[in-house]
Amino acid sequence: MIDLRSDTLTAPTTRMREAMAGAEVGDDVFGEDPTVRELEEEVAGLLGTEAAVYVPTGHMANQLGLFVASRSGEEVWAHENHHLIGDEQGAAAVLSRVLPRLYSGDPWPSDALLGSWIAGAREGNVHRAEPALLWLENTFSGQVVPLAEQDRATAFAHSHGMRTHLDGARLWNAATALGVGPARVAQGFDSVSVCFSKGLGAPVGSALAGDAETVLRARRGRKLLGGGMRQAGIVAAGALHALRHHRERLAEDHAHAEALAARIDGLPGIRASARTNMVLVSTPEGLGAAYAEAFARHGVRALGGGDRVRMVLRQEIGAEDVDAAARAIEKASADL
Repeated sequence: MIDLRSDTLTAPTTRMREAMAGAEVGDDVFGEDPTVRELEEEVAGLLGTEAAVYVPTGHMANQLGLFVASRSGEEVWAHENHHLIGDEQGAAAVLSRVLPRLYSGDPWPSDALLGSWIAGAREGNVHRAEPALLWLENTFSGQVVPLAEQDRATAFAHSHGMRTHLDGARLWNAATALGVGPARVAQGFDSVSVCFSKGLGAPVGSALAGDAETVLRARRGRKLLGGGMRQAGIVAAGALHALRHHRERLAEDHAHAEALAARIDGLPGIRASARTNMVLVSTPEGLGAAYAEAFARHGVRALGGGDRVRMVLRQEIGAEDVDAAARAIEKASADL
């Protein structure tokens, strides 16, 4: 079975396990774990920020970015399909008690939209919640958001007193695809979350980066949410190894996604396109789950729903696996 459900399925390599086994550790709640501190300093350096804090999950990193940027009853502006909205169990409303204001279509808000929303909020209308935070993702379902669009949106938000957050769970993929350093993708944001398991293959962890004050508040928030860790250097060593040794190979995943999409695009009922390390398959309306089930019967696991199937390339999936997956999908599509 070739499992293409997610890049979070990547397992630690032998060298990563060795790094974890030999990690120097201390009590991270006291700020005394040297491996965690090394990881946080390296993340901040790569993203061009003053500081970073290591957290157990990307969910927590995102929620801390929201927690430190808003007050109860304020608005966060985001896309209707952002991870914050559909994949974090309503935590924005439960933990930070904010009001999401959502747009659709392109994964970045238009000038007209931003202008109309800010105008409504700044007219002294006591019925409106105050806008606090503009939220973006890069990549967005594998799609790279153009840096010019990011720059425009963050500049608008800052000019109107709003803060900005980037959900950069796959920021490393965006930087690879754009041919720029991670700091350029993070530029213009007050806080940035990054993931060490998606694509990079570490078993545990994400980070939130920003200025020193933001990260200090996030560190306190991490403890509040139950995310204080003790000898966390064991898992941080895996993340540090991934950061140093697995970023350079992300281009291979992108190439494999392109190859798989090219092989299956145009099969009966299928249109396929590659977005960084993802292959998105459009199916007849409502048949996404049925196609995913058919793929699985022929040896390829994928996520399907609505009129789409998603497949994600990762470290263990090589060119031979791509060829085998394409042949399996050819057989599956013929059965539908």
